[in-house]
Amino acid sequence: MDSGAPPVEKKRERRRKSRFGCRNCKLRKLKCDETRPHCVRCRTYGVLCNFEFNVPDLQPLSEERAKQEIVRRSRLSSPRSTISNAIWADDGSTFFMLDLQDQELFNRFRYRTLFSLGDSAMVDIYENHMLEVSFTCPFLMHGTLAVTAVHDRYLGVAPTHRRSLREAYHWSQCTMLFNKWLSQPIKEEHKDPLWATAGTLGILTLASINACCPEEAWPLGAPDTSDLEWLRLGTGKMALWHLVDPLRPESVFRIMSETFAYMHRPLPAKGIDGVSVELVQLCGLDESSTRENNPYFAVAHSLSRLLEIRKGEASQGRVMMVLGHMHNEFRTCLEKKDPIALLLLCLWYARARKSKWWIDLRARYEIPAICTYLRRYHRDNSAIQALIPLDEIMVLM
Repeated sequence: MDSGAPPVEKKRERRRKSRFGCRNCKLRKLKCDETRPHCVRCRTYGVLCNFEFNVPDLQPLSEERAKQEIVRRSRLSSPRSTISNAIWADDGSTFFMLDLQDQELFNRFRYRTLFSLGDSAMVDIYENHMLEVSFTCPFLMHGTLAVTAVHDRYLGVAPTHRRSLREAYHWSQCTMLFNKWLSQPIKEEHKDPLWATAGTLGILTLASINACCPEEAWPLGAPDTSDLEWLRLGTGKMALWHLVDPLRPESVFRIMSETFAYMHRPLPAKGIDGVSVELVQLCGLDESSTRENNPYFAVAHSLSRLLEIRKGEASQGRVMMVLGHMHNEFRTCLEKKDPIALLLLCLWYARARKSKWWIDLRARYEIPAICTYLRRYHRDNSAIQALIPLDEIMVLM
């Protein structure tokens, strides 16, 4: 054998990227085999493949078969009369039938999850109005079922802590139909359901975190476009406030005016009155500080009011008031992983997680992640290190 012969160079096979795959595979971040009309991954996962734009994302195959049967029977008579035991959500142009699992989700929302969303005013709004309205507004029904599925995961009722196909499907449908209704003139009868749906989408986004441990969570983990999506959605909700005005005379949400009033309670225009000494020093505040010259001003003022209350006793208004000020320059600071902004967010999580389970779902990962990040990269900043909530880390780690 000639030892001097040149070695044979093996050519590496280049993997072909899927450029025309279905949307389901793109959502799941998988390589689509592009087999039409149904790719292999979608058939295996049990969803209707959606190369075409008229097929919803992550729609279970079982529901598509049900729809086909419904359409077939409706040619002979009314769907409601042919399937007497079915439960429907129908707005005249969009409808879906709740199967047995969806019906169970709806019942768990009515008798359990509803009471975790807010005070007695919120319960009254749903029991007297929104539960019935959800059957004529599929976007609200989808959002209601998705929130209940998340609550199941939080309580350990679901068999896994990961998002189920059913939860993902209802969330996707809620978002799609919600955006559809917002893209056309908003009628009076849809203003309240749209506001309620915005609330469910806020819960879903805040409770959705792509991490299995603190090291994978923001700000420690690899950057992800969804890291601060929950905060960006808050800005959109305020824009919707002006479109639907939940405090208008005809709104069923008008009975929550006291909570809304506290959420939008004006802060001092200038100075440090009411801000704790620790936050004054941390944020570099003084008597000349304003929103315009200090990005932490509004959050420090509203957070100080929240920190006055014992853990677990803060009202929804106090919790959401702080969240309402985490926009504009402060959000930019968070995006840049500014240590002061990170610590303020962490302190808010430590109080807010005791009042709302969907905040706790994110906080249980991001509190340890933020604290580890600050201790790892800002160990020389004594003001920051002194305020890190070590007690929360001990509970969550």
